[in-house]
Amino acid sequence: MIPDYLVSREDAKGSAADNNAISSWKDGTWTVVVIRPLGLANDDDKLLKEGGVYNVGFATHDDNITTRGHQVSFVKTLGIGAKADIQAVKLP
Repeated sequence: MIPDYLVSREDAKGSAADNNAISSWKDGTWTVVVIRPLGLANDDDKLLKEGGVYNVGFATHDDNITTRGHQVSFVKTLGIGAKADIQAVKLP
C-alpha cells in the first residue's frame, strides 16, 4: 500500500475533467463542495437538468490506517431547483 497519494486535475480528461471539488477541515468536520456543470455531453455523464431530482451517494476513504477505512452513505436525493434532501446551489 502506498503511504500517500496525490490527486491532480492536470491530466484529467473527459468526464473526470468536468468535475471539481473544494474541501476544508475545521473543528473536526470536513466540508466538501462538489462543482459540476449542467448539460455535459460525455458518453458516461448523467445529464443533470434544472428542476431535476437525482439519487446520490457518498463514500469516504481513509488510507492512512493499516486496514482500509471506507464509509458509505445511505442514498440521498439531490435537487437542482427542486425539493430534495440536498439542495444544489447555482454558482455565479
